[in-house]
Amino acid sequence: MAQEAEDKKCILAVVPEARIQRVEARLRHHDRRYTRLTAQGGFMRRGSTVLMLVAPPGEVEEIVGEIRDAAGVAERPAPHEAEVGTIVFVLPLALDLRF
Repeated sequence: MAQEAEDKKCILAVVPEARIQRVEARLRHHDRRYTRLTAQGGFMRRGSTVLMLVAPPGEVEEIVGEIRDAAGVAERPAPHEAEVGTIVFVLPLALDLRF
């Protein structure tokens, strides 16, 4: 059954494999529910994981801060490599469907 998302946001965090355990531990510590997706290519050449979360209204900045704190500062890549930091997307959520 479809329900309006009521200003909820979808957060997609593309996290390097070297940092994923810290990010997941921080999210679990704050009782955040997320889905883990393994990814290749695109934004990072090395292995990465995409975490997908639904953020209630007013909690987006807090969740992004938790991810930022746990992921740390990006390392400076070699000239021929892609950047190794975490990338976060915040998207509007039109519907929240659960089957």
